[in-house]
Amino acid sequence: MSAPGPGPVRVALIGTRGYGTAHLRNLARLEEAGIARLVGVVDVAEPPEELRGIHHRSLAALLEAAPAEDRPEIVAIATPIDTHVPLATEGLAAGLDVYLEKPPVPSLADHWQLLEAARAAGRSVQVGFQARGGAGVDLLAGEVADGSLGEITAVRVHGAWQRDRAYYHRSAWAGRRRLNGRRVADGVATNPLAHAVHAGLVIAGIQQAADISSITTELRRAHDIEADDTTFLRIDPAGDGPAVVCALTTAAPTQHAPWIEIIGTGGRHRLWYTDDRSARTTIDAATSTDGSVEELVHARTDLMENLAAHVRDRSVQLLSPLESTSAFSAVLEAIQSVPDPLPIADSAIDWQGEGEQAHPVVEAIEATLLAALAAGRPFTELGVSWAREDAVHTWTSLAELVHAPTG
Repeated sequence: MSAPGPGPVRVALIGTRGYGTAHLRNLARLEEAGIARLVGVVDVAEPPEELRGIHHRSLAALLEAAPAEDRPEIVAIATPIDTHVPLATEGLAAGLDVYLEKPPVPSLADHWQLLEAARAAGRSVQVGFQARGGAGVDLLAGEVADGSLGEITAVRVHGAWQRDRAYYHRSAWAGRRRLNGRRVADGVATNPLAHAVHAGLVIAGIQQAADISSITTELRRAHDIEADDTTFLRIDPAGDGPAVVCALTTAAPTQHAPWIEIIGTGGRHRLWYTDDRSARTTIDAATSTDGSVEELVHARTDLMENLAAHVRDRSVQLLSPLESTSAFSAVLEAIQSVPDPLPIADSAIDWQGEGEQAHPVVEAIEATLLAALAAGRPFTELGVSWAREDAVHTWTSLAELVHAPTG
């Protein structure tokens, strides 16, 4: 349904504000490089002056107005999660490939629905898990699979970020689990640090929902929000292999680059995926102590650029296809299926700053995150002052897996 011929891949963008501005900057870079060309934007709000000539109120209106030479081949979707499935389905039905921001869907059932739509349309969906663009993720995944660091006993995911009141006031859906009866899932593990969780799953070799046996959650909140901002996750595999243990917060005293670390009998390897650097430490077999440390820097491929190459040549493999993300959708399903996050007691929170710039710091949060990762156990089992046993739940209801497409 797209006009034939070489040249830059034609892209339409739905959502020009929020993270949509990052897409606009990236598309400008890709246009300058001759890789992609922005041919239209869709937004319910008035766009900036420079976009008004290509602005439409809906994808249908854009497609109706576009001449053949400007008909998009890709639609990028940077809108709230509850709009992802209908917008992506509309794009696929129109014959477009889709770049879909994370998290891709609000439920595991929606994941299967969208996957079926993509297969029926014969088109691809690239999910914006940006960590997948970094070669470090594949390197660590290879080390887990090939045993070069011995038996991997754990995959640890650490995220200590800081968010102020303004962050959770940025939109009607910010910090919500539900809005108008629909899932939003704007928690720390499913939105700001979703990249870390997904990359940890990939590194552990857990890419499909069927690869998971159970998910243990401890969801807490320091902010006055509905969703979680301080979270423990343990994703246990269905077969052999390491569990993925995550300790995450947006209530840290300072913000650090998130990391993923594999722990093996022959060494460990820590990846700071946002920085594309890692440190591999071997263990001296004779002394069972740390040996050499190797510092590595990793290449990065832009996910939109990867999708554009795939559109021009279908033999080019996507780095973050929808097919490889059902394990993450299962984690989101678990988080959304257990009871709502419990508030952390005021006595354990130090609010710093004023007004909209104020941010909470949870008591001993940095040490607590590290202790949870080391033990592989929820915060509640560490004896921290703000822990509550009733915040811990183990999700094993994997009945949704039977609905996975088999084609």
